[in-house]
Amino acid sequence: MTMMSEETSGADSVSVDGDGIDIGMSSADIDEFLKGHYYDLFKSYIYDRGRAYYDAGKVDVPEPIAKDLWHAVVRGNDDYQVDVRLQRGRVVSAACSCPYARHSAYCKHVAATLIAMAERLRRQRDQEQGIEPEFPRDASNMVRWYIGRQFSFSARLSDDDWRVIKHILETLYGFPDLETIFRKMKLDLLGSCEPGEAKRRRRSGQAATVTLTQQRNEALYRRRPTDKPERNLANMRILVPGFDVAHLDELPHTWMTILEAAYERLHDAEGLRRLYMYYIVIAQTDPEAVYVERLRAISGEHWAEDRDEIVRLQRTCRRFGMMSAVNPAYERLVREERLTDEAFDYCLTGGMDDIAIRLLDVLAQNPESLDRTLHYFRNVLKDPDSDVYKQDDAASAERVGRWIRKIDTVIGYDEACSLAEHIVGMFPQRKKLRECLADYVSEVEDPPEFDDDDWNDDDAADDDGDTDDVDKSDSEDEESAAGEDFGGGIRRW
Repeated sequence: MTMMSEETSGADSVSVDGDGIDIGMSSADIDEFLKGHYYDLFKSYIYDRGRAYYDAGKVDVPEPIAKDLWHAVVRGNDDYQVDVRLQRGRVVSAACSCPYARHSAYCKHVAATLIAMAERLRRQRDQEQGIEPEFPRDASNMVRWYIGRQFSFSARLSDDDWRVIKHILETLYGFPDLETIFRKMKLDLLGSCEPGEAKRRRRSGQAATVTLTQQRNEALYRRRPTDKPERNLANMRILVPGFDVAHLDELPHTWMTILEAAYERLHDAEGLRRLYMYYIVIAQTDPEAVYVERLRAISGEHWAEDRDEIVRLQRTCRRFGMMSAVNPAYERLVREERLTDEAFDYCLTGGMDDIAIRLLDVLAQNPESLDRTLHYFRNVLKDPDSDVYKQDDAASAERVGRWIRKIDTVIGYDEACSLAEHIVGMFPQRKKLRECLADYVSEVEDPPEFDDDDWNDDDAADDDGDTDDVDKSDSEDEESAAGEDFGGGIRRW
């Protein structure tokens, strides 16, 4: 929805949405909101997680639904519904459907929504005032820290120095010909894994924890020994400009980050476009989805051709088996661009149940894709021998519950109830499964109690229903319950 301004008598211009609904935000209100006072509403780590969610593309565009009231959907373990109410540019209340919000209204999903609102209003304000977007400098900041640590007594690099760096790295990596780069890529994304590990991870439905370039350079450059515990926040440094980088492998894409910095220092927009496209095609972690927004911002009038080229390269690479099944950046692209056919092709080649569930709302835009997808999930969920039921534990039960909730949101409540009733009828003794589907199952008497050692009541979900790391799939235990390829056994589209 496009925001517009109307002049009113005796007042500043008031913002209304494309349907003419007054959202009660004058120019002064917008200025006040963009000051970012809402930051103080959150604990710092909660706000940081919200920022990571926004940068990973997990926030649908916030929309004004009434005067002073905004709504957004944030994708975590489930699709969480977020409402924010403003007054004179200040946040006066917020609500989220996530479990964490039951005891604290200002969760990471609300933080992500407010950040998305601010970015939307800031872009609108800049367009109205004719302000050009600031040229990227994130890689330059990170490389500056790295150079400062490694070469503390060196002079600053000149533009001529950066041109030399650009030439050398482009020659070594084969830029700008992306087609040639991918044709020559002989190392599979997970080629360094133990035998069998690559196939398992490819079918896990989860994003990897390191990037392709990091894996390729692992044997050449290893992190120095340290007593500090490793934090499982792979590539969070992508989202933190000025991260205190000390080692080469702490740069998001090692040597390519230095090439990225050269493009930034030389204001080479065409070079950055190519590099961002490459990052999107090879992405394996949630934080790398930030490059979709960065490419959109710098592509300008070339956005459509860049998007189509990414789709072409992604299809080619996945057909040759060079790419991981899960690519969060590509998922963001097909979702935000509503590329239904491309999303369906991505699900087919990925062969993963959880991928199709994540993109179910995109697939539903095409009746044929929706019918085939729904037929598939009916077969899987009604088959007692499906992999999703192999483990009788909290993680597996929550996975089934998440599927049913997504089907409810996209397909409808009746379909979700029908499937849930069938599942509970197949497994009357599975307490956790019945609990996860309770909202969709009629009241029935509890089954007789048995001494079943397989029942496990020790697993509990996080307070907010999501894991803390945005670079991983929201349910860390999904990997053990990953399904088979779409073409395997009875699981056919």
